[in-house]
Amino acid sequence: MTRGISFVQPLLTIEHLFKVFPGQVALDDVQLEIKAGSTHALVGQNGSGKSTLIKILAGYHEPTGEPIAVFHHADGVSCDEPLALGNGGAAAAAGIRFVHQDLGLVDTVSTIENLALGGGYTTRFGRIDWKAETKRAINDLAVLGFDDFDVRAPVGSLAPSQKTAVALARALRGWENGARLLVLDEPTASLPGADVTRLFEAIRRVKERGVAILYVSHHLEEVFEIADEVTILRDGKNVATMQVSELDHERLIELMVGHVVERRRALVSGERGAVLLDAHQVSGGNIRVLDVQVHAGEVVGVAGITGSGREHVIPLVSGQIPSNDGRLYVGAVEVPPFAPRAAIAAGMAFVSADRQSQGNFATLSVTANTTMSDVKRNSQGPRLVHARERAEAESWVTKLRTKTSSTESPMATLSGGNQQKVLFARGLRLRPKVIVLDEPTRGIDVGAKEEIHSLIDEAAADGSAVLVASTDTEELVRLSHRILILRDGVVATELIGDEITVENIERAQLQQTQLQQKVPHS
Repeated sequence: MTRGISFVQPLLTIEHLFKVFPGQVALDDVQLEIKAGSTHALVGQNGSGKSTLIKILAGYHEPTGEPIAVFHHADGVSCDEPLALGNGGAAAAAGIRFVHQDLGLVDTVSTIENLALGGGYTTRFGRIDWKAETKRAINDLAVLGFDDFDVRAPVGSLAPSQKTAVALARALRGWENGARLLVLDEPTASLPGADVTRLFEAIRRVKERGVAILYVSHHLEEVFEIADEVTILRDGKNVATMQVSELDHERLIELMVGHVVERRRALVSGERGAVLLDAHQVSGGNIRVLDVQVHAGEVVGVAGITGSGREHVIPLVSGQIPSNDGRLYVGAVEVPPFAPRAAIAAGMAFVSADRQSQGNFATLSVTANTTMSDVKRNSQGPRLVHARERAEAESWVTKLRTKTSSTESPMATLSGGNQQKVLFARGLRLRPKVIVLDEPTRGIDVGAKEEIHSLIDEAAADGSAVLVASTDTEELVRLSHRILILRDGVVATELIGDEITVENIERAQLQQTQLQQKVPHS
């Protein structure tokens, strides 16, 4: 139960919220009302203002002007409390808790220690009471429905859903002492379907305890499953705030992008070209044996729950992690293991799932980030022709509709989805024989996602072989001519043609979950 809290009673209202950056109006007179005990979704394309709004709530940015923000009391007796936006201390005191997309966990220490960050430890006789801290950590996670992992193990060894649970538990530690609003920023960005379901169960448990949720996501199907109301932002302005029950998927997309988005499927050609990517008996990471061939003009998708090996297919093929055995060919060229430069030289381009640590040079310009994959083409003798370099970057910005004030702006000034577009341009400009993509549209809005998908279609139509791993089953259905589903480090199922449906992918992935549940713990 929600302690008798009414969904009609507002918890937080924000009015006249502006944020102006040099050359850009990020938020333009935004209004937001979150009701007590509800889940309120916040959606919009990259650059719509969602991240700016969350950062103002968290105190990372200060608003422009003097917005009005008020916390209301559910009892109808206590006085309303003004909230100082742009002040992290004020947000914490008011009971706002955050789980950001990057989670902010320390992978090298345990769940116990991560939960204690910021709040401190239980002590006894001047020393940390590890027994009490262990019990407390177990209880905090059990409340959320997570009681199946060792809280003493390093967080880096946990599955993505378990890491998200740790971040959620840390945000809510002591919720009974004042937590009123939980802000979740893209909490499912790296989670496959089974883990999303589990996280939603945890969110519902939080909501039952009277905590309101502000839920930010690009996955619109999640909005319909978890949210009561939704606010849509476009170009920094409120487009609408509506009950989710009043919308359908297509109407929500139309409100976000301002026009109807045409949805397409990959066309299966009757003839396949030559084999351009050939992985034979390759192993490494969670992969026991990988045998896959991708032909010219073909898009092959890779699916699987976390731990199946899906998450290591692209890093292994692209040489980002070492292999234990097997051979890999790009065209007729054998690529040595753990050698990304050799893979690129042979004609491979790849985009990593983790743009922040494995692709994005935050302080360098959009131009530099776009063209660094091959600087020679914009050189004249030993000198780099900057005008030519900028012109090429500008052409990719136009083609991918990347939102940036200038190609000379630092990458850090772009939204996450627009950063991903730049990394995609970096690979495509090589005109590669083989393109390998890991979560290619993670953090990208629905309009930009279709643009990226169209570019993948064009690359395949031009003769590239494409291998794409994704936790987004709808994305795999949209793109793929074949889909490989991994279980226990091997390809267990292959779907082709009419077999490629969201239901069939999720059913095949679920088989592994059921098998794992039947295996007794040692």
